[in-house]
Amino acid sequence: KYRLTAVNQLLDSCGSFQGLGHDIGCTSHKTIAASLIGAKAEQSNLIVAVNAFHGYTHNHRCQLANHPLYMNGFGIEDLETCEQIFSSSNSTAILIRHASYFHWVQFIDLHFNQWDQDKYMELSCFLHNNYVQVLCIINECMPLLDAFKTPTSFSDEDFV
Repeated sequence: KYRLTAVNQLLDSCGSFQGLGHDIGCTSHKTIAASLIGAKAEQSNLIVAVNAFHGYTHNHRCQLANHPLYMNGFGIEDLETCEQIFSSSNSTAILIRHASYFHWVQFIDLHFNQWDQDKYMELSCFLHNNYVQVLCIINECMPLLDAFKTPTSFSDEDFV
């Protein structure tokens, strides 16, 4: 029920054409469709995908239907940002295991404030690297795409 509440809040706050990555995206999609917010999600064009690395553990049919690599709107996003954030916080567990509640909250707050500062400093490098990666993908794939379009009846509009 919390998952459905979060999805409902996402649709209310962010509007239509949202993408949602979830470890069990295929199951989440079915649950959302069968729930009271199913019609709202469909009208809002909500896309539910499996996170990229979790997607490889699912069966082939699920990967083709729910993996962000094969879905419009996700680009080169792997949907693993939250996984990386929470994974980074695991290092704090050994330090706060026996701390008081106040110090536990304080240390978690310090950890995430530092994480935010580190990521903000790395943002320009991240954006540059993604830009270079996309240019490489375009340069590598355009000749292949052109070679594929030549003997077939496909045009550029078919790939948009």
